[in-house]
Amino acid sequence: MIETTIMLLLAVPLLFSFLFLGLGKSMYKILAWAFFIFGVFASVQLIRDGVGVYVITGSEFAMFENIVLVLEVLVVLFIIGVAAKYKNWPTLVLGLISAAVFAYTFTNVPAVESASFNIDQFSQVMILIVNIVGTAIILFATGYMDEYEEHRHLNRQRTFYFTMSFFLASMNGLVMVDTLGWLFLFWELTTLCSFVLISYNMDKEGIDNGFRALALNLVGGIALSVGIILLATNYDISTLSGIGTYAGTDAAAMAAVALPVALLCIGGFAKSAQMPFQSWLLGAMVAPTPVSALLHSSTMVNAGVFLVVKLVPAFAGTGLGTAIAVYGGFTFVMCSALALSQRNAKRVLAYSTIANLGLIIASAGIGTPLAVAAAIMLILFHAISKALLFLCTGEIEHTIESRDIEDMPGLIKKAPLLSTLAALGMVSMLLPPFGVLLTKWVSMEAASENPIVIIFLILGSALTTVYYAKWLGTIMSSTMDKNEVHHKKPETYFSLSFLGLSIVVTSILVFQIYDYFVRPQVEILLNAAPNVSGQAGIIASEIGEFAYAAIFAVIALAIILYLATKSMFTPRKADYYMCGENNMERDKLMFRNGLCSYDKSNVSNIYLQNTFGESKLTTIGYAISIILIVITLAGGVL
Repeated sequence: MIETTIMLLLAVPLLFSFLFLGLGKSMYKILAWAFFIFGVFASVQLIRDGVGVYVITGSEFAMFENIVLVLEVLVVLFIIGVAAKYKNWPTLVLGLISAAVFAYTFTNVPAVESASFNIDQFSQVMILIVNIVGTAIILFATGYMDEYEEHRHLNRQRTFYFTMSFFLASMNGLVMVDTLGWLFLFWELTTLCSFVLISYNMDKEGIDNGFRALALNLVGGIALSVGIILLATNYDISTLSGIGTYAGTDAAAMAAVALPVALLCIGGFAKSAQMPFQSWLLGAMVAPTPVSALLHSSTMVNAGVFLVVKLVPAFAGTGLGTAIAVYGGFTFVMCSALALSQRNAKRVLAYSTIANLGLIIASAGIGTPLAVAAAIMLILFHAISKALLFLCTGEIEHTIESRDIEDMPGLIKKAPLLSTLAALGMVSMLLPPFGVLLTKWVSMEAASENPIVIIFLILGSALTTVYYAKWLGTIMSSTMDKNEVHHKKPETYFSLSFLGLSIVVTSILVFQIYDYFVRPQVEILLNAAPNVSGQAGIIASEIGEFAYAAIFAVIALAIILYLATKSMFTPRKADYYMCGENNMERDKLMFRNGLCSYDKSNVSNIYLQNTFGESKLTTIGYAISIILIVITLAGGVL
């Protein structure tokens, strides 16, 4: 029964969070394996249960409503208390505003008599991401956190695993619940969990970045709560699905709810770290790598795009939708440009995440069946690839004690399996026939009628190719250094290999995924099916065809040929040579410059800091993105 699976997806992660809290380190790996197995089976079972609505009424609803009320009060009190303790006045003010909005809601918004969980195909996709990718990240952490804490002299793993598990429970609730009041509770719980995890190291940098995440997400939360109040008091709408139903009646109804819908979308923008809210996600890089992977792939940021896509029926084909599309496209190209200037691998991935979420929002704003299909598919493929890349980056940092891309030449010799998995993650983000590239292609097709958006998408995609290609070339390049022994931890490499295999399998089964999950969901949202078909390994859409099966066959053949012939060739080694100006007596890498003095040679990628550096683009990005948000709000008002 669907209601049993829903309750298990809420209760069992909570149970694991308390088991992690109460049991010692010796049990963490066992618990993580059990949690991973549960995540796989429970999410698959939800799909087997099918779609449906689970309504809670009567005394059962009264009990859960009281629990929700108590939890909302505790969240507000925690935010105010922790902000006062650390004297973070902006967060304290926002916490007090949140408390005032909550008090107004409690006293003035009409109470509902039931709550509902709405399981559709999109919810099923999100449950798969949260419970399979999320638990794989926790499993990876059991082979990562001991070394991480040893270097930093910490002993806080109980807090870490408790919060990570609680995070997954909150996300499960967020993507399944339909009642807006309950959705807001899960929304705020994810904000609270992100604050705790980003502040994990308990140093000044971690706490400051934790408060930045808390403050910016409180801004989004306040916008979300005001939107919910307007929907409830003015239009008697208390469910997420009810927004689309009301807006779908006629053009006047769609225009009427445009302002609260715009406010809900701004809440989604903040949660997904879109400009100008992106600094909280960049600051999250100070946390342990599993936290970064969880925030960027399977939980926090996906909550925002999930909400925006769900709201598509309320703004598709309107000026508000066009404003959202332009805003998302701008974030995509701006953050892709910023990623180009970064040599810190985590910051590259952070900007890449923000950029790709902007692409999802742009696709949702376009609002056509083809664009919405691309948005849903990109959420799935991006989550898997980005989780793998973040975890690989963390393991690379443990291997070479650096996350600087310029320290990674020769990594393929030091850690061949790790390098191969990282390369797979990068290739899946920019080359066919992998899912991310396919969905970008479909997004650009859908945006072809909007010249501004299509230019943004083309430029952003080109920049994405550049920054991933140069990182890929660096880790796969060979050096004359001797091979180093890399000790593989079973849980760590199981998670990495599992995610790598998931990338390949989901890309091979892309049309089956589209046919089972995406097409029916788009029909629910827009009452129309995208013009996409697939057979014999070929995807065909409105503009052309893509023979993804043939490309996979060529890749497989190339791998077989490489494995069969690699022993036939002997690597050729040569000494460094720099135009005859080497100073062989001092150092092979010293050369004589134009002033006849000696310098040490330096070979590195080009990062174009003077053109795409953060100091150059961030201020411009803030200004333009704020203007676009104002235009979005204006679209809701006018």
